[in-house]
Amino acid sequence: MLATISDEQLGDAILQSAEHGSFPQDGDVASATVPSSALPKLLEKVGTAREDAKNEVRKVSREAASDVDGWISQARKLQDDIKRSQDTAKEIVQHAEGGKANTLHVQDAASKVSLLHTEIAYNESLARVVEQLRDISTLLDSAQDAAVRGHVMYAIERLEDVDGALKSLGPFGSTRVVGVLKSKESQMRKAIVETVTDSWNGLLDVDVANNKVSLRESIERGTTIDVNAVVEQLTKLGLLDEFVTRFSRDFDKTILSHRLVIGRDQVVTSFDIHGDDIQLMGPVNDGSVKITLEDIHKIAEYLSTRLPPSIALPLSSKLVPIITSRLITHYLVPAVPTSTDGVQEFQETLSYVLGLVEYLDELGWTGQNRLTEWVDESAEIWLAKQKENAIARVQKLFPKQVKIKKTVEKVETQVISKGDALHPVQEEQDNDWGAEWGDEDEPTKEDTSIAAQDVEEEDMSAWGMDEDEPGEASKPESKTEEKKPADDENAEDWGNEWGDDEDTKSAPSPQAHMKPPQRKTNGQSAQQAPAEQHVTLRETYTVTAIPDSIIEIILQVVADLETLNSRDLVRSAISPASGGLFAIPSLLLAMYRATASVHYSADIAGNMLVYNDCERLSDRLRTFIQEQAEKDRASNLPQLLRPSVRLTPKIEADLKTMDGFSRRAYGREMESQRQIIKDHLEDAQGFQGCTNVPFATVCDDAIATTIDRIGDVKRQWQNIVSHRVLVQSLGSLVSTAFAKFINDVMDMSDIAEDESRKLHSYCMSLATLNQHFQTQDESGETRDTASLYVQNWFRLQYLGEILAGSLADIKYLWNESELKLEMGAEEVVGLIEALFAPSDLRRRAIAEIRRTTLSRHQLSTLVNDLLHRETNRIPFDILINGQFLRTSVDEFLTKNGINAETTLDVEYTRALVPPLNVTSFEHDDWVSAVDVLSHASPAGTWVGGNVQGGQERILSASYDGLVRVWNTSGDVLATSEAPNNGGRITSLKTAKWLSDKKIVAAGLDNTVRVYKYDDDARTITTSLELFNHRWAVEDVAVHGPSNRILSASSDSTISLFSSNAKENPAAPSTLLPNSTAASNKRQKLSKPDRTVPARGALATFNGHAAPVSSVIFKPDDATVAYSASHDHTLKTWDFPTQSCVDTRTTGHALLSLCAIPSRNLLATGTSARHITLVDPRVSATQISVMTLRGHKNGIVSLDTDPNSEYNLVSGSHDGTCQIWDLRNVTTGSQIGEGMTGESVYTINRQGVSGPAKSHGEGVKVFSVRWDKEVGIVSAGEDKKVQINRTLDL
Repeated sequence: MLATISDEQLGDAILQSAEHGSFPQDGDVASATVPSSALPKLLEKVGTAREDAKNEVRKVSREAASDVDGWISQARKLQDDIKRSQDTAKEIVQHAEGGKANTLHVQDAASKVSLLHTEIAYNESLARVVEQLRDISTLLDSAQDAAVRGHVMYAIERLEDVDGALKSLGPFGSTRVVGVLKSKESQMRKAIVETVTDSWNGLLDVDVANNKVSLRESIERGTTIDVNAVVEQLTKLGLLDEFVTRFSRDFDKTILSHRLVIGRDQVVTSFDIHGDDIQLMGPVNDGSVKITLEDIHKIAEYLSTRLPPSIALPLSSKLVPIITSRLITHYLVPAVPTSTDGVQEFQETLSYVLGLVEYLDELGWTGQNRLTEWVDESAEIWLAKQKENAIARVQKLFPKQVKIKKTVEKVETQVISKGDALHPVQEEQDNDWGAEWGDEDEPTKEDTSIAAQDVEEEDMSAWGMDEDEPGEASKPESKTEEKKPADDENAEDWGNEWGDDEDTKSAPSPQAHMKPPQRKTNGQSAQQAPAEQHVTLRETYTVTAIPDSIIEIILQVVADLETLNSRDLVRSAISPASGGLFAIPSLLLAMYRATASVHYSADIAGNMLVYNDCERLSDRLRTFIQEQAEKDRASNLPQLLRPSVRLTPKIEADLKTMDGFSRRAYGREMESQRQIIKDHLEDAQGFQGCTNVPFATVCDDAIATTIDRIGDVKRQWQNIVSHRVLVQSLGSLVSTAFAKFINDVMDMSDIAEDESRKLHSYCMSLATLNQHFQTQDESGETRDTASLYVQNWFRLQYLGEILAGSLADIKYLWNESELKLEMGAEEVVGLIEALFAPSDLRRRAIAEIRRTTLSRHQLSTLVNDLLHRETNRIPFDILINGQFLRTSVDEFLTKNGINAETTLDVEYTRALVPPLNVTSFEHDDWVSAVDVLSHASPAGTWVGGNVQGGQERILSASYDGLVRVWNTSGDVLATSEAPNNGGRITSLKTAKWLSDKKIVAAGLDNTVRVYKYDDDARTITTSLELFNHRWAVEDVAVHGPSNRILSASSDSTISLFSSNAKENPAAPSTLLPNSTAASNKRQKLSKPDRTVPARGALATFNGHAAPVSSVIFKPDDATVAYSASHDHTLKTWDFPTQSCVDTRTTGHALLSLCAIPSRNLLATGTSARHITLVDPRVSATQISVMTLRGHKNGIVSLDTDPNSEYNLVSGSHDGTCQIWDLRNVTTGSQIGEGMTGESVYTINRQGVSGPAKSHGEGVKVFSVRWDKEVGIVSAGEDKKVQINRTLDL
């Protein structure tokens, strides 16, 4: 209930508000309403207050009245003072105006006075100038009078005085009078110059018309004029250099050029000196260098004795360079001998040149240093001329010599064993030779990859089977090593053996193609003791005259070298250049290779001629080196100057290059011919419908033209290449034809009876090509050697038998004959299915053929059948006696020497499916590290496995200094801020998940950082900085349950930290970013936020002698750690004692490390491109348990398969990740390496195909992780995080 407020209270409140602006303090009053009945009372209250205010004002006015009157009086007095001041100011202004007029009068008067002073000074200056002009005029008159009297020097001196006086006239120098005097002075100087010039011309008289020059000491011109006086006069006039230059030009034109320059007519003119005169005479009878040098000596003597030094010396600086240049160009260079016959004479010439230089030095002349330099460089000049001469000679010889053909014979003695193709044994043994040639229709994966690498058109079909194979059946004993041709049409893959030493494991050597395999009988190798015998092989082939001409030049070079180092010439000036002659053979061979394509292009078999010439050249060079080595044994030359010592390494390198060059030439020719043959057979379009008219004619023509083409090639080559090369080259071409025909037939899904007969006839037609391989043995009996040279000869024969045979015939060929050696089971099955209609008999025949060749795939199918997996079938790998089965069971037994009746231990395991590229995430810079957070990852298990499926997170660290978190869809969820560290490099090298909310990263700024990750807010913030390293941090390891962090650094130390800041000690002040003056300045500019705690290490572990590359916790004991270092060691550390308890030393720098707990092993990636598995237990007796080879560069990251205890993934700088199965191993071939293994699969970077390159430029892999949920995650130089995953089966 509201309180009642009186009208009195309301009135007081209103008055207080009006007078003081105050609000009522009483809440009841403030909230009270004003009723209309209270208004009279309120008005009364206000009126009373108004009257009181008026009375108060009146009272105050009465009390202050006297003061107001005083104020008014003072104001009036002040107004009077202001008026007086204004009047005074006006008076002052009037006085000031009057002063201005006076000032103007004064200034005007002062100007007039100044003008008068200026006029006076000008008049005085004018008087002085007039006096000076009078003196100048007097000097000019005096000079003119002296000149007229013949006192030229006095006149010149007076002119110099005049010139100085004119310059001192200052502003009057531009007056007309002065101009007249200057003109007079110029005319007088001109007259004096003319007088002096006349005297000069009289003293140094050049008669161009008569080719005569006269030099006099004095002449008569009214008075005697001396040459020294004229020189002094010209010096005063500043014209001496100009006159000397003009005289040198005239003297050269009149005398020198005629004597030194050899014109087109090869004639130079002699001169004669008589008294003061020198004049050209008739032609020089002897144009030798010696006579020329003597004439130059005479000219120098003539000039030096008849001219004063003041002229002779400056004249020499102009004439001597001209003389030197012409002497070198026209006489000395042509005098350089092109053979050793002229070395003695050339040595005398150099002595004469040095004598001339010495004489010119005595005269004090200049410019002859170039002659001295030329003599000093004469050895190099001679050597350069020898090289030029050799090149010019071969350039001239090659076009002619290539047209000259001749037949040469090559003799070689070999030791061969029984069973060799050259051994005279029974016919059936010869036919068995090629029984194991690989199936050309089904190239293996390795063969396909090799073919893709073949970047050069090279062929091996004419190169030696036993080259570089000591210990094989055939061993050459002749003085020249003969190359044997290969039989494989695709043998140009020899190029894969060149280049990187560690190519893919599948790259075959040339010998793998060439070596005849041993026959097998019932799955067992035929073990026969070889019966050796010596065989002399003779073969002839056609070459051009080029190889012999090159050898002749090389022999001449060696002869020259020996001559230069003989007793007579060893001290000659060009003897030091003899060592440079050793480069000429390589130069000639390089010229040959560079120009061969031009010289041989006109010949239809040009490439084969190149091949033969290279063979001839190689043989002769090898013979030359051997003979020279024998000769040098008795030589007295120093070891370094013996031709065999210096030339052997060069020629051996050139021989390798020459071999490659000839291979490429041969390969180009073979590839061209193969392509022609393929094109002929391509016209048949796979022989489908070969019985249909008119296509039957096309097929017939294709076979006929192919046969004719091979015959044409034989006719082109048979008179050029040796018989051996011919038959093996033809064998390669025939193999190509057979392979194309066989493949086309194999690809036919249905073959009718008439087509079968037609195809059989084609086989018979192609078999007629054996006519090119008919030879006669010692008894004169004709032998068919087609099976020796045509790789797939038996394959074609069997194909013909299959096309013409019945099912019973095919089964017999498979079981009782050797069909299985030429064709695979599936190939035969395919032919049966194409030839015969479905039936019980066909089905039984196919089943019987397949049963005899169980392969991994078939065994895998069998296992699935036994497990009753009809729909969801799983690929299995099969292990027999602990080894992976990669071939058929029959081949496995044969390879391992196991009897077919032996009991085998067979295991099956789920096969590792090749991982597919799922996605990749782009970055702005190189990605140095990756890690995965998932339900099964280490960090995920540490937090209880609460990472839900589909919520996996991928962590990446980059060289831009940032860590990022991604989801598996490739979206960036969070990115860290760039660390503020005083301007240091911030690139990161490593990063790990510590938990689902913490990240640890480190890099090149020496700092380990702990980040807080908020998945909801999508933020990454730095929560802790850890300092203990002086150099970059290479790797970190984390253990979530103990909050421990290990860091490995380039400063060779390991540090132990806690992710809990309170557990770590204070950070060393010297390691903080602002610990130096330079960084402190940067800190001020960057305003660091030191709210992030900085801490030190719990412990520091020293012991490594080089950068520590990787560190890990022991999987089952976080108080133990392992570290790998560039010092080749693997160390075990115990945290409680803070000591190293074990050290394992390997043979190479270690770059990465991971643990394989199930095997008690540590895998270490090395700089030697392999992975070494080490047993760290003290009881281990062997350091290297296993070695995994396959990478081509250092291995910088490793991780294990979360689904298998046998699998491992590695990342390398060769740009690949490779997957390894520890069961896929064999016994190592090197001592101490344990078992050796090869990778199962190779993962290339996205967009990169083909074999890895050793340099891995642009795609180096820096980090790899294998997660059960996400897959294989890798990162590298291509700025991508790449995910590969196997398909779920």
